[in-house]
This record gives sequence, structure tokens and C-alpha cells, in this order.
Amino acid sequence: MSQASSGADRCRVCAAALAPGSARCPQCGADQGAEACPHCGGVAGVSAHAELRFRCDVCGGPRVPVTDARVKRSGREVPLLQKARAAASARSVWRAAGIAASALFGFEVLLFAVLLLVLSASFGLFAAGILTMAPVALFALWAFRRARSRGQDIAPALDAAWVSVASDVARQTERPLTASGLAATLRIGESQAEELLALLEVNDVVRGAVSPAGEFGYAPKLRVGAAPAGEAEAHALAAEEEAFAAGRAAEPLAQRTAHVDPTKR
Repeated sequence: MSQASSGADRCRVCAAALAPGSARCPQCGADQGAEACPHCGGVAGVSAHAELRFRCDVCGGPRVPVTDARVKRSGREVPLLQKARAAASARSVWRAAGIAASALFGFEVLLFAVLLLVLSASFGLFAAGILTMAPVALFALWAFRRARSRGQDIAPALDAAWVSVASDVARQTERPLTASGLAATLRIGESQAEELLALLEVNDVVRGAVSPAGEFGYAPKLRVGAAPAGEAEAHALAAEEEAFAAGRAAEPLAQRTAHVDPTKR
């Protein structure tokens, strides 16, 4: 995946003039650090999102941005991002179904009340009302429960994807990686980067190191290029990472990143 220079003189979308180092066009808002989306395949930028953290400007799928064009992705994060997107889409469908069923239930209650006023109460009317309204109410409750269940699958998948990409960055660094350096590469806050580095250290991906300049950081235990994983291998690794992530409560990355081992086979 190629990445456009964030310091381009002209916007890649509207050709407006850009200030040196601009990451986003002030005129059209296009992200200048565009790369191929793993969902739609379009070369597009990303925008911050409250739940998905970053999402594609074209299809809205979750993405993990990397600002350093020298970093080669292993591709292990792709199945995890796709799973997060599928969970978010399924949640929206079930939520819409629950809302529709709730609206239908409300209409049936209103109709039943009108019939009671017009025809007066009777056993047959009550039986018909219960047989009509009960299935709709049960379906609405079930749909909302399914929506909640699918929503809980989003955060663990995203956590594992971010750890995988952070692992790719750490393994290809040429000098001790600091929280500020990882934060700049992944476009996240330093507190989030510190959490990722701590998790990578626990999972034996990096170790604490001191640079020649005396700056403390993290160096990879094995510095290798991130060879792209095959589709079957990527899905197997993603399933294993997801199994680790699913064992913990889902929280935003700002609070926690799932404790997984992205290199575990």
C-alpha cells in the first residue's frame, strides 16, 4: 500500500495549495496521507471516529492509519478490521429492526385501545390482541439484544488490529521506539501509544532500550520486515488474536488496548 506525502504542495483531491506538513486540506478536508482501504480498496484518507477510532473517508470502514510510508504492513489486521466492520453493520441492522418492531408494537397497542373503546372488552378481543402484540414485542426485545451483542464484538476486534499494526511498526523501527514516535506514526495520543508499547513488551515483541543519545524507548526483540501474510494465515492469526481480545471487557483504546499476542501462531 502506497502512501502519499503529507507535505504535498497541492491537495490530491481539489489541487488546493497546502502548507508544508499539512495532513488535511483546509479547503476540501481531504486527508493527504491516503492509502488503499482494506475494505473497499479505494485510495482514500481516514477521519477520526468516536467508536471506530478512524474510518475510511469512502466506505466508512474502520482503519488503522500509518503515517510512515516505510512501514510495511503484515496484513494481519485486515481480517480483524473486517470483523469489526461486519459487527458494526450487523448492529445497525438489528437496531433498525428493533426500532421498526417497537413502532409496530406501539401502533398495535393504539389500535387495540381504539377497538376496546368501540367494541367493548371481550375475551376474544383480548386473546386476539395478545396473540398479535406478543410476538412483535418479543421480536423487538430480541432484536435489541442482538444489536447489543454485536456491538460488543467491535472493540475487541479493533484492539487486536491496533496491536497487530503497532507490532509491525515496532519490528521495523531502526532505533528505540518512544511513545511519542509511535503516537505520531499511528496518529494517536501518547497515553494510547504507551499502552500499546506496554502490551507489546508484555507479549515479548519489544524490550526496553536506551538510545545512544540517552533516550529511553523500546527496541524490537527481533527486527524483521513485515512479510505480508497469506489470506488463510492472516485469518488464522486474526482468529487467535480475537480469542485473546474477547477474553477482556470491551473498552475504547483511550482506556485500554486488548492484551493479545499478534505473533502467536
